[in-house]
Parts: sequence; structure tokens; C-alpha cells
Amino acid sequence: MTGTPLTKANSLPGNLLRRCHQISVAIFLRKCEAYNLTQLQYVLLSALDEKGALDQITLGGFTALDRNTVAVVVRKLEERGLVTRRRNPEDRRSMLVTLTEEGERLRLDAESAVLAAQDEILAPLSEPERETLCRLLQRLADENNALSRVPIRSAG
Repeated sequence: MTGTPLTKANSLPGNLLRRCHQISVAIFLRKCEAYNLTQLQYVLLSALDEKGALDQITLGGFTALDRNTVAVVVRKLEERGLVTRRRNPEDRRSMLVTLTEEGERLRLDAESAVLAAQDEILAPLSEPERETLCRLLQRLADENNALSRVPIRSAG
């Protein structure tokens, strides 16, 4: 690695991933502004749409989000009428989160904007480069999953 300390720091893979994450969030928020939707809200809505009602810990496991983040995001979604929360009859200590019809409709309506955001994020790359990048990012995420503070737990 050559160059000044800042040049070196700015070219570290972790820092490049951080910068790309910042760019990704900015693009996503701009593309999904009409839906008042964040990436975290979208992934939670998607998990609930696919899996059905889930307790907040399981929801976090499917989405690699810690319990505090899940609680905050679910509360915001609940305030908008996109999900409901109720005590889990099988475990009174946990809360079951359920997607409402309005939440399902918003997720579906926002899907084209979400996909447009992904296209804009990847716009500098050719189609083969996009496929390679996504394959390599998936491999990094999968093979380093156990090292995460909040690893994704597969459906059991």
C-alpha cells in the first residue's frame, strides 16, 4: 500500500464499504422519499411479508438487526399503521409483529423505487461487473456472518 496515511486509510476495504453504504443510504432515501421509507423499514416489511407474523427477536434474526434497532423501526412502522404489535400468546414476554394490509401495499408500491435505487447504486458498473460485485458481496456477508454483532439466522 503506497501513498499518504489518508490515501491509505481511504483505500482500506472496510472504509470503502462504509463509503458505499453512505452512498447507498443516500440514494435509497432519495428514490423512496415519496414512500417515506428507509432501507431498514423496507427490509423489515419484506421479512414480515414473506414470513408472516414474527416476534421481534426472530425478525431481527432474519434481517441481521439487533433487538433495539428492531424495536425502534417497528415502533415507527406501527405509528404509520404499517404493522401491528401484540403480545405473543405462546410467550407473553415477546411481541408479535404483523404486517398490515397498508404495510403490504406500501412495500409493493415502493418496490419499483427500491429496485431503481439498486440500479442507481450499481450504475457505474457494467452488467458483468454488477453480477461479480453482488456475488462477492454475498460471499463476504455469508462467510463472515458469524463474525457479525448480529448475524443473520437462517429460517429454521
